Amino acid sequence: MRLHYKINIITQKEKYCISAVFFVLFIALAIYNVFLRSEWFFDNLVSLAFLSAMFFLSGWLLLGRGSFLMFNIVLLLHNLGTFGLYGLSFDGFFYDNIIHFLGTAVAAWIVFNFVSARLHLRHHKSVSSSIVDEHKIVLVFLVIASVTFLGVIVELVEFGGFLLLGPGEGIFFTGSGDGGYAKDDFEMQYRDTMEDLMVNILGAVAGVLSFYKLRYVKADWAKLRS
Repeated sequence: MRLHYKINIITQKEKYCISAVFFVLFIALAIYNVFLRSEWFFDNLVSLAFLSAMFFLSGWLLLGRGSFLMFNIVLLLHNLGTFGLYGLSFDGFFYDNIIHFLGTAVAAWIVFNFVSARLHLRHHKSVSSSIVDEHKIVLVFLVIASVTFLGVIVELVEFGGFLLLGPGEGIFFTGSGDGGYAKDDFEMQYRDTMEDLMVNILGAVAGVLSFYKLRYVKADWAKLRS
C-alpha cells in the first residue's frame, strides 16, 4: 500500500509571481540604502539570499502559496526597519517584538507542515493512526524546539555583530532593533536578548497551535490506496 498526500503546494506560476514582487522590493530597498550608506543594505542582501533559497527549496519543503507569501512578508517587514520602524512601540510592544513573534510563528507553521507531511506514515493495514497521530505531543515539542533554535541562531548572529561591528542598523549591528541601547550597556543588551528569546518561544507556540487548528485537524493528510 502507498501513501497519498493531499497537500496544496505552491504552483510554479504563483512562486514566480510572488518572488518577482518581493525581489523587486528588496532590490529597491538595497539601492535606496546604498545611496543612504545605510547598514540596512546588508539585511537587504540577506533577504534576497533567503528569498532565492526558499524559491528553490519550496517544493522540497512542501510550501503552500500562503506560507511562501507569509515568509516573504515577514522578510519585508524586517527590511522596513530601513525607515526607523524598529524604534516604534505600540502600547508596550516594540516593533522588534512583533517581527520576532511573526517570524517564529511563520517558521513554526512551515516546519510543522513539512515534518507532519514527511512523517505521516502507516506501516500496516490494521493500524488506524499514523506515526504523527500517535506522537502529537512529541512532534509539537520538537517543532517548537527546532524553531526556537533557529531564533537562537539569529541572536548569535546579532551577538557577533555586537562584538565586531558596533553601533548601526540591521541584524549585524547594535541599533534600534536591539532596543536602541549603547554598545557598552550590557545589562540592557542582555535584557533585549532574553526578551527576544521569550517572544520567539511564544511565536513558535502560536505558529504550531495555529497550524494544528487551522490545517492539521482539518486536512485529509493521509489516504491509503492499494
